[in-house]
Parts: sequence; C-alpha cells; structure tokens
Amino acid sequence: MTYLVGSIVLYNNDGEMIRNAVNSYFLKNDIGKVLYIVDNSPTDRLKTEISGRNIRYHFCGKNHGYGKGHNWAIDHAEESKYHLILNPDVIIKPGVIEELIEFMDSNPNVGMVCPKVLNEDGSVQHLNKRITTVYDLLLRKFLPIRFRSVFQKRLDDYEMKDIGYDKLYDVPLMSGAFMLCRTTVLKAVGGFDPRYFMYFEDYDLSRKIQKHNYRTVYYPFVSIIHLWGRASHKSARMLTVFIINGIRYFNKWGWKFY
Repeated sequence: MTYLVGSIVLYNNDGEMIRNAVNSYFLKNDIGKVLYIVDNSPTDRLKTEISGRNIRYHFCGKNHGYGKGHNWAIDHAEESKYHLILNPDVIIKPGVIEELIEFMDSNPNVGMVCPKVLNEDGSVQHLNKRITTVYDLLLRKFLPIRFRSVFQKRLDDYEMKDIGYDKLYDVPLMSGAFMLCRTTVLKAVGGFDPRYFMYFEDYDLSRKIQKHNYRTVYYPFVSIIHLWGRASHKSARMLTVFIINGIRYFNKWGWKFY
C-alpha cells in the first residue's frame, strides 16, 4: 500500500511555482509517495511542466473548482495511509512530511494535521481560525485599515494569536494550503463538499472531521513556505465567489453572527 498520496489542483498557475511545489513534495525521497496533479485550466499546457514516475496528471477540460478537483484525486488514487491536500504555491521543507506522518502514526485520534506556515521572509501566516462568525468575516474583508486597531483584539482572537503559533493545539478551522489527512477519515467524511467552488471548503472539511470524532491539530515544530495570493482581496469576481460560498457555509453549519 502507498503510504502517502498527495494532490494539487491547478488553474493557470506559474510553471516554476508548480515545479517547486512538486520537487519539494518528493524532496527527501519518492519511495511510497504518489502525487496527483488535477488541472482545471482551459488547456493542458501545464502538463509539460510536470514529469516523474510517481506523478499522475489529470486534465479536467474545465474549472470544476478546488474541492471537486481534490475529490477527483481522492476518488481515483490508489489505496494509501495518508493523503496530503496541497496548494501549488507551497514549498515543503525537508523532513516535514515524514515528521508529520510520525506524529499521526503516534496519535490515531488525529484525523488531520497542519504545520507552521511561513511567508517567504520567514514571518508566520496566521491561518489557524476559531469558528467563523459573520462579524469576523466582515471585519477581515471590509474594515478600513485606519479602524483596524480598534478591533485588533477580536481579529487576533479569531486567528488564535492569543494561544500563539509555537505550541501544539487543536484547530477548529484549518487552512487548505496544506492538510495532511488520514485517508480512511478523509474518505469516511466524503472528502470536500463539492458545493463550494472555492473558499470555505477547508473550514467545512475541518468541521466534518471533528464531527466524526477525530482531532484537527496544528503541529508547529516543522514549517512550510506559502506564497500567499489572497485572490479574494484582489478580484471583485473572487470576492463574489467568497461571499457566495460563505453563505453556503453558514447555511450548512448555522448562522453565527457574533
């Protein structure tokens, strides 16, 4: 049995960025590892950027969205012990995957784990979240910078800065940039909810795993680099997608306003 399957979903990504992510996945060794590349791009031009005996490339022909892309890999992959949900803009440092798997092997009640996530300059990305409220999302997306200091404590609490990013703890909502999952658990919860085109599918998956009585854990002793795009802050279209999927999330899990 393959001990690790990884999946990356593409959409018109930079070729060098993809190669860096793929190479970092296989950096320490490729024995027992397989990587699925699911390409939602309009053409299969990115296929030429990817090569390797343990890489499975699938061209979708249309953009099915982030969750559906990963679900294709989850459904079609060979049997494995662990499945890594990975963004194409992530660089994994040597030994990260192996240490996280060792942690999972020692803690069978953990269904999903994530490492510390860093910017290129080494600063921490505060991606761990408490259960989302409408109020928190409004503050994060629409609060003018000049008023940010007034609500800073609330914003910091939402990002779990009061606990910090240097200790191990359970995370209510985990970022989809890097999610190492126990494959049996990932399949038991049905993978990602395909109704989310993009955004909130990682929060939804976190809650589904917890609902199945497994822990979702932040493990800070290893780290990755995430070249964070934050598309919803730059594009009116992606902001609209964010709002629509936020409504879907609250309709499913209950509207919590404050």
